[in-house]
Amino acid sequence: MDLEKNLLRAMAKSMLNDVVSTRAYEWVFRRYERFFKDKIVIDVGCRSGLLSLMSVEAGAIKVMALGNMESAEFVRKAFSNTEKEDIFEFVEGDIHEIVLPSGLKKVDIIVSEWVGHSIFVESLFKEVIYAREKWLVKGGLIIPNVAHLFLCGIAQHPRDSIEVNILPQTDYPGRSYMVREPVSLMEDYVPKEQMITEKYLLKTIDLLTAHINDESFRVPFRLRGLTDSPLGAVVLYSDIGFCRPKGKFRLLFSTGPKRPRTYLRQTILFMDDPVAVAKRELVIGDLGMYYKPDQHREVEYSFSFASSKVANTGSEESEEHEDVSGTDCDQANDVDLSEIKGGYSC
Repeated sequence: MDLEKNLLRAMAKSMLNDVVSTRAYEWVFRRYERFFKDKIVIDVGCRSGLLSLMSVEAGAIKVMALGNMESAEFVRKAFSNTEKEDIFEFVEGDIHEIVLPSGLKKVDIIVSEWVGHSIFVESLFKEVIYAREKWLVKGGLIIPNVAHLFLCGIAQHPRDSIEVNILPQTDYPGRSYMVREPVSLMEDYVPKEQMITEKYLLKTIDLLTAHINDESFRVPFRLRGLTDSPLGAVVLYSDIGFCRPKGKFRLLFSTGPKRPRTYLRQTILFMDDPVAVAKRELVIGDLGMYYKPDQHREVEYSFSFASSKVANTGSEESEEHEDVSGTDCDQANDVDLSEIKGGYSC
């Protein structure tokens, strides 16, 4: 229990110190303030407390927080002895056992810093899905609700890592492939200068429609080389945003190599021996992530790949293989953080 409290405290501190994500959340609450006016909100996890704080400031008539009592206490003190003091309330207990206060049965909005590293590592995905099914009204909102998981290749990276077991793949049809087992894994930050392939969209999660089993999957990928270079590792990273049904996706922040570092980290899967990849050559394979029920909020990975030579004509333009057909959102639009002013101090 003390270890869990220490982890919560460390995560909350890293979130509060993250200017990128804090400003992005502040933008979405200001931009969509009308959604919160006179609404009932629940903060699943209350990891940093910022989303509860912003919900109250945006005009919610009731904000309930589940999870991190220390962060909730920070929010309570922020509104102590003010006219908004009674709006915020911490609900203690396991999410599967608690009863909402004041006889409430439903909420209008779920807010949560639910995304973990590579979306699912140390995430609150299952908790938010449970809250959606039990309490969210029809047509209600979840903020943020969309996360895109991407893959790209890099040449090399400092390998101060841990060894993990990677599940072998033996049924990749029609191609030769290489399986690295065990594969070294680490969570870190890779800058754009280390990218040697295009990015590829592996999976999109929309919490308004997601199923509780979506955190376990195996999908194919296609990485096209950007330059002649040895492929030493692949990097998993995510884009986190907000999307109303049938609306546009608004990127809040990203853990990608071309973006500033955030409290969320990338996941790097190393190969024992680098593989030569030429410019425009395709690396084709499968990557899987599997929920580990015996270890809370942890995952296993599977990884296999083969290379396919592609003639370099010099005239064909490079393309990025991103299939976003699985989401109701239009093409992603970046938030211009330059328009964000001020912030919440802690």
